[in-house]
Amino acid sequence: MTATLYRQSAIGAALLLASVQSAGADTSELRLQRPLDLVALPLLVMEHDHLIERTAEAMGLGSVTVIWSGPGPAGPIEALGAGASDLVAADLAPFLLGADATAGTPGEVRALGALAQLPYVLVTRNPVIHTIRDFAAADRIAVPEVKISGPALMLELAAAQEWGPDHYNKLDPLVVARPDAAAAAALLGGKAEINAHFSRAPYADDELANPAIHRIMDSFDIAGPHSAAVLAVTMRFRAANPTLCAAILSALQEAGDFIKGNPGAAAEIYAGMVKDRDLPIEELTDMIGDPDLAYRAAPVGVMRLVDFMLRVGRLKRRPATWQDLFLPEARDLPGS
Repeated sequence: MTATLYRQSAIGAALLLASVQSAGADTSELRLQRPLDLVALPLLVMEHDHLIERTAEAMGLGSVTVIWSGPGPAGPIEALGAGASDLVAADLAPFLLGADATAGTPGEVRALGALAQLPYVLVTRNPVIHTIRDFAAADRIAVPEVKISGPALMLELAAAQEWGPDHYNKLDPLVVARPDAAAAAALLGGKAEINAHFSRAPYADDELANPAIHRIMDSFDIAGPHSAAVLAVTMRFRAANPTLCAAILSALQEAGDFIKGNPGAAAEIYAGMVKDRDLPIEELTDMIGDPDLAYRAAPVGVMRLVDFMLRVGRLKRRPATWQDLFLPEARDLPGS
């Protein structure tokens, strides 16, 4: 089934559901939180080209005002719970934690679609480290958050594979929490205690451009291809706005198709909207066109991470399938 047919299926399902609800239930104002980074590129394209507004109008919702914002002091899932945003871009691991914690409540967190299939890359400036077995007590590995971020969990999964399931936390004493930008600066500066960093593009690309830094492994080596982030929403919002949710999913898929077919134009949109990264368009185009990077709404590798988080006690319940974590509009996507 083509991407266009998936969009038609999502739209049709939502229109059928909307027909049994009161007319005009969908909101005319939408608050959407997204970071300014490559994993959120589909959202930046949607914002730049007004894809949600155009799709909503084509589906008979009239004029919809979309208010875009950057991350606030709280995390994206917390912003949903507090009612500060209607939809948020959330990394996969925090999303799974939020969905687990809110299951069965009116504020249950679900995903509307995935944003990007993108690996985390583990790099180091310690020349003696070539596998995770080479890390010693003096080494420090930076991740965005300990225990609950995607890189932290992938590192634990790698340890479980290397030393056995009971030793999944073997590397935890070496892990420190740092925002990616600060960790990259420390690693490139070469003077801080941090001598390894587990992050995604463009930070890993910047680091590997330095000849003193080399790659150890990436999260695709550990868990296979996986989605890095999703567009998350509450079931409360979806119940009131089924047709709008279908419009947003359609716009998300359109943005993914655009990026795949026009990586250079997508790079120009990114460069124009992300002012604090001085990357040549040619480099951005190469990053966006990397075969390891795919912008697709269909989620990949969700259940592999779910199963590991269950084994180590981070989740309380196991959804039967990935579809149980997503809105009905997304359930016909070819996910895993």
